[in-house]
Amino acid sequence: MLRIKSDYCCDLSEELEELFKALSNVNRLLLIYKMTSGEVEKVTVTQLARMMGLTQPAASQHLKILKTAKILSAEKRGNYIYYTFNKTQMINHKEKIDFLFGCVLSKCNKIEKGKKAPKHH
Repeated sequence: MLRIKSDYCCDLSEELEELFKALSNVNRLLLIYKMTSGEVEKVTVTQLARMMGLTQPAASQHLKILKTAKILSAEKRGNYIYYTFNKTQMINHKEKIDFLFGCVLSKCNKIEKGKKAPKHH
């Protein structure tokens, strides 16, 4: 991951690492899609397991990873924990990804310009 010697970039690296880990599984991507499309507004572990054909421990693990990455928020009501999509945090994640890609593309452009510079003998 992007390791630059500054507190901001180190924090950013760790956050992006968690985010990309959370987005690296098709079941988690499908759940995010279902929650953002309006198909599902909130979900419990049991509901997720049933809906996606997963065991409860697997569903719980997916929800934990999405919560750790702040993609989902959790609220306990009675005996159940309900998970909802955290739109505000996803906007923050998008801004950080845009920053990362901006840095990478800027670096690539500098490298390409360096390669195209005329060679002096």
